[in-house]
Amino acid sequence: MNPNKPYKKPPMGEILRRARKMKRISLEQMATGTELSISFLSQLECGKANVSVENLKKITRFLDIRIAPLFGEEESRSLGTVTRKGEGLPFVLEGSTAQCEALIQKSGVSLQATSYINPPGEGRQVPLGHVGEELLYVVRGEIRFNLNDEEYHLYEGDLIHFRSEALHRWVNPGSTDSVVLVVNTPPSW
Repeated sequence: MNPNKPYKKPPMGEILRRARKMKRISLEQMATGTELSISFLSQLECGKANVSVENLKKITRFLDIRIAPLFGEEESRSLGTVTRKGEGLPFVLEGSTAQCEALIQKSGVSLQATSYINPPGEGRQVPLGHVGEELLYVVRGEIRFNLNDEEYHLYEGDLIHFRSEALHRWVNPGSTDSVVLVVNTPPSW
């Protein structure tokens, strides 16, 4: 390694390929174990496919590796970690064209923060429930938020706090993009 050049973390696909090969697992075995196609896994390893959080969980569980190091997490001795605008980890929200970005990329933290830019008619449309507490803050625009059988119409500056075990989903009913910040504990990845 050249000492004059800063270390650059390899792309996620390359890290996954190395982990798979170190464990002497074939693509076929990983496809069977994760219930994902060989073609998709190969494209992911080559950096030609995006991966949803759910599929990444399947892969990391199968390979018995942590998710956080895949995103370039480095050990830090500082008390705080800054994520600059546009430097969060983009990910795919299944069934949506919303732009999603994980804003905290460190392991060992007790909360998770995610930004969602929801085009009109889009959002987290598949209900989700998990352990913990959560809040959703509308940064811009509006959303229609469902919590089990209750519906809330939230506007810019509104916040809802809830138990994450309740099935929750949202959609942007407006004519322009809405932006929401979701913070939950414990992290769901």
